Parts: sequence; structure tokens; C-alpha cells
Amino acid sequence: MLVIKHPRLTHWLGVAFCHSTQDGLRDSEVVSTWANNGVAPKTPTEIRYIEGKGALWGAEASLPCERRQIKETAPIYSRFKLLLDPSIYTGVYADQAQSLLRLLAGLHIENTSSIRLPPGKTAIDVSTDYLKLLYNELMDQLLRKRFPNTLDVTPIEFVFTIPAIWSHKAQEATRYAAKAAGFCSRSLDTLSLVSEPEAAAMYVLRAMCDKGFSRISAQKSSLKKGEKFVICDAGGGTVDLISYEVEQEHPKFSLKESVVGSGAKCGSSYIDEAFTNLLAERLGSDCKGEGWFQKIIERGSTLMKTFDSIKRSFGQTTNDIWFLELGAEVPDNEKAGIVDSELELTAKDLKALFDPIVENVIQLIQDQVKIIQSQEGTEVAPTIFLVGGFGESQYLYRCLVEWAEKQTPSLVVINPTESWSAIMRGAIVHALQPAVRTRRLRQHYGFRCNLPFNPARHDISDAYECPFGGWHLRNSIQWTAKMASPTIYIQKGDECDNEKEIDFHVYLVIHESSDLLLPIMTPLIGCKRSNRPIFRRGAGETSNGVADFSSVDIATLESTMVDEASGRPKKRYKLNFVIKMKIGSADAEFSIWLGGRCVGRARVSHDDDDCEPGMASQLGRWLET
Repeated sequence: MLVIKHPRLTHWLGVAFCHSTQDGLRDSEVVSTWANNGVAPKTPTEIRYIEGKGALWGAEASLPCERRQIKETAPIYSRFKLLLDPSIYTGVYADQAQSLLRLLAGLHIENTSSIRLPPGKTAIDVSTDYLKLLYNELMDQLLRKRFPNTLDVTPIEFVFTIPAIWSHKAQEATRYAAKAAGFCSRSLDTLSLVSEPEAAAMYVLRAMCDKGFSRISAQKSSLKKGEKFVICDAGGGTVDLISYEVEQEHPKFSLKESVVGSGAKCGSSYIDEAFTNLLAERLGSDCKGEGWFQKIIERGSTLMKTFDSIKRSFGQTTNDIWFLELGAEVPDNEKAGIVDSELELTAKDLKALFDPIVENVIQLIQDQVKIIQSQEGTEVAPTIFLVGGFGESQYLYRCLVEWAEKQTPSLVVINPTESWSAIMRGAIVHALQPAVRTRRLRQHYGFRCNLPFNPARHDISDAYECPFGGWHLRNSIQWTAKMASPTIYIQKGDECDNEKEIDFHVYLVIHESSDLLLPIMTPLIGCKRSNRPIFRRGAGETSNGVADFSSVDIATLESTMVDEASGRPKKRYKLNFVIKMKIGSADAEFSIWLGGRCVGRARVSHDDDDCEPGMASQLGRWLET
């Protein structure tokens, strides 16, 4: 069992592993020693391509290493995994970031347009290159040394953790890059994905009973059946939240998701951003364009390392003033707190940097609590678990406790020890003993199809006469879905059982063609808005899925002849089929059924451009519009 913590809006990657016969919590081991990347619990998600020498990755590719050891000036590429899901900068994350912007005037919000990629390479290419180097080190160095006699015959389940709000396209891009990098290249290995808040939930449930497990604002030894709790995973770039209800305690824990997950770009990296803005304000805003200023605020610089140490200790030390060496000769300005090229930073300054971010985190938690209480009654007091790297901040914890104690009824806040590794350890527990039975749909799901035309509701200009009778709508979306058994119609926010599939009844008409054996693209549409549009235009996220009908005997389909404008009649075939969808922790699987028989399976495409040349135009000829 080996877990890879996929970077979110941070720039670090972590790895933990455990034997399947061991206890997933007590015996899981976090990798802290890397052959070329030193001793650290996480390694930077950075890569540099050296002509004639291959690629450097992790800490060995960082700027400090370049200055000490390497003369080449090849650029360093980082944050490239964010491009696997550019949509992360829209929707709830973007909304929360905008509210944070109003609190922190002038704060720069990172966006994907600023992320560089090597010429001729895509984000998936670079991610694959990075993961390939990681895979080789794990197999050839770490695991080979640990299990020299049994590694070749030991199956490994690789588990990648990813943000809960990532799109299905980004999930599949992660899976594709990992497999292309070599993960599962051995026939005995497997690969799965788990959402980070869900992994964190597994960790806290198992770890609660351990002595010295956490900081707890009030006595709490376990969670009972029917109790609800909120997981707040506060990281470097984002904060993800999800709420669960304990459905069963014995013989094993069973959970169901009680509130749709939420999140915001308000992690600890925004404190760094606020600090650099404070520094620019003290030095004079003109300094932002100077090379020396960019040098002293880059990741890994002495100044930022010092600030990071201060940031981590804030709230748990008695210090109320710090002096930071700027690393550059700057004029004295006592009013701005700059003397002898040192910056004076007070506890009041730090509080001003922390508070807007902390307030945003607390607001997110409060929103989840309010939804729970609106469902169950205001007397319900869900337990709050604070995990993640930023979750280890004593200042954040204290502020959250102060807020929780003022609520009616008061809330218990639990902050596990080593919460920065909660996701990696929890993912191992999840793989060994999964506990989440039902999840809430984070969006409406639909497929492009030909809905019946209703003159009372639809515009005639959107309709066409179907060759099999009646009028239908062009490029319409079949949103309504149901659980196969029992018949339950679902939409965004509804429960989705792990063991049950969601049915979509899709109606399409295809043209007669010699290429009918090629797969037909059926776009999966995702919509997070409350009102679902009838048509594909403006619907929201679109992810291509492939419905493979190559096993279908075309002669068995209902058909009819249609006169073409050319005067030569052509045959049309009716496809009235069912797509069954199964939602997992961090993925979606589909099967295609025709006449009660499974005729194909599919996953969401990881790439908009992964069709073979000409296939898109072929599909356009097949589908009746």
C-alpha cells in the first residue's frame, strides 16, 4: 500500500506506505529520505530539463541547489499540475478568493496563465516526467532496499490523493499521467484515487482513541452513531471542507456524507502573499519591479524561510517582535521598521496578515455547521476536526476554538498531532478499510441527447423533426437521472450510494456510415448552478466520455430511410440506450447498456484533444442534429 499525496495549490508532494497486513494508522510510514532530495517529509513539485543530462526533480531542481551545484541555467518548471484542472480557478474557489481580495487590497491571486511549460510539452507530459522520476526512486531506491527479496512478487496498490473539488477530467488526467509514468506498469499493481477530505476523515476516526492524539478544546473520546462532524483540511493554497455522519460503529465504522463539500483559496500561502505585499509597502511599491526584490521573496530565499519559521510559531511563542534580515542593501526607514537592512515585524503585524485568512477559514466552517443545523436542528453540535499543514497553526487553532466556544451550543474542536500527514495516513486507512458508504453529488450530471420538443416550453427554432417520429431538441441535455434500484431521481446535493449506479436514458440518432465501428463521443456535462439549462450551451463544465458501440450489431437497431438534399436517401439508426454512472471518492466510471446488455465501458477523457485526427468530424456526421 503506497500513497502519493497529489499537490493541490501548494508545491509539495508527500509519500507514505504500509504493508496490507499492518495497521494502516500506527504502522504507516511517511517517506522522509530521498536519494537526491535530502531529508524532508515532502519534496517540491519542481522539475528542470538539463540538455544532454536528463531531468532533475524535487529539491535537486530548486534554485538553492542550482546556486550550489549546477551551472546550467535551464528554467525550473513548477505548479504544472495545476494545469491539469484550470477550472479550479473558477466557481467556489474563485468566489472565495475574490472576497479575500477585498480584505487584502492589492494581493496577487495566482492564476494558471502565469504557469510556464517547456516548449512542446503539455501539463500531462510534464506531470508524467515528474512522476516517472518519482516512481523510479520509489521502486529502485526506497522499496527495493526495504523489501529486497519480496518486492518483485508483492502487489502494490498505489493511492493518489487529490482535492475533492477537482473535475472528473482532472481526476482522469492524474490517473493517466501516473500510469504513463510507470505506476501499474507491473501487472500485479493497481492504482486508485481518493479525495483528500475523505482521507482526512478516515485518519481522525481511527486516531481519536490514541493517547496524545490531538489538541482538543473539550473532552471527546469518540464519535457515536448519528453524530456529525466537519473535516477542515487547511493546506498551503486551499482549504477543503466536508461533513459526515457516523452511520454505524460496529462491527466496523460506516459514514455518510451529510453536506456537499466546499472550499476556498485561503490557505497559508496567502499569508506569504500578504507578507510580500507588506514588505513592498514598507520598502516602496516601486521595488516590486526590481530584480533584487524578486530574489529575496522567491521560494527558498533566506528571508522567506525565516518568515515561514515565524509564521509556524506564531500563536505558540511569547515573542512579540522579530527582526528579519532582508538579504539586500536597503536604506534605513525607522518609520517603516527598516534599520540596517533588517525588517522589524511585530505580533500586531502578523495578526493583520493572519486574520483575513483565518476569518475566511472560520466562515467556511460556519457555513458547513449552519447547513447541518438547518437539516437536523439548531441544538446539533457537530465536532470540528482541523487537519492539514496550515491546520497545525496554533494561531488558527486558537481562533477557531474561541469562535467554537461562543456558539450555541458550543462546539468541540479537535486538532490531531502531525495533522500535516493526516491525508497520507488516512488514505492508507481508506484503502485498507473504506468507511464512506454514501456521498453527496457536487454537481448536476447530464449527457448530450435529443430531448422531446415541448411547444409550451421550447422555441421551435431549437427543434427538428426526428425521422423516427415527433420533434426533438438539438444539443439538449438529459439531466434527470435515477438510481437503478429503487427508482430515486437525484440531482446536485443528493446522496449517492457507493454500491448503486445512476441511470441516464439517452436518445440519439446516427447516420449510416462505413465507420460505425468507431466509438461515439457522448459529452458528459457538469453543472454546479442551482438551475440546470436545457441546452449544452452555457451548461458549465464539459468532459468528453466515449461510448463504444463497436460490439453492437447495427442490423438489430431500429432504422429508417431519410431523403437527403442530394436526392439520395440514407439510412438512420436509433440509439435508445442507458448510461450507468458510478461515483467513487475521486473518480467516475460509466457503462453503456443497449437492450438490457452492456455494450461498452468508459471513463471521462483526460484531454479535449485526444480524438484521432478527423474523428470529431466523423462524429458530427453520425449524430443527428
